[in-house]
Amino acid sequence: MKAEVQVDNYGTNLSNLLCPSCNDGYLHQGIVEVYNRQEDAEQVRATIIDGSDVLSHTIPNEKSNNPSSRRTGVVIHFECEHCDDIDLKLRIAQHKGITLMDWEYDNGSNARIKS
Repeated sequence: MKAEVQVDNYGTNLSNLLCPSCNDGYLHQGIVEVYNRQEDAEQVRATIIDGSDVLSHTIPNEKSNNPSSRRTGVVIHFECEHCDDIDLKLRIAQHKGITLMDWEYDNGSNARIKS
């Protein structure tokens, strides 16, 4: 399932990221996936960080989880304290100078953000 990114004011110049499923702000960050790719390159450098474990390798972009259809992307896994969605993924994609964000959860598809 896909969802829009929602935030709540937390304080001066701060925003609180809200769970796309229950709208609560108690989210815990987990695995971070970074996809470094030149514009429209066939290969992407995928770096996965899970605690102290780091895996980095070059793979075909179409076989990666890169949220960007053309450039670089980041996926941050979250777990919500107040609902059953334990693998929420905040997807951030760069495209033509803008940054696109969405949520993927409930075993959603790995479709890339299209622009």
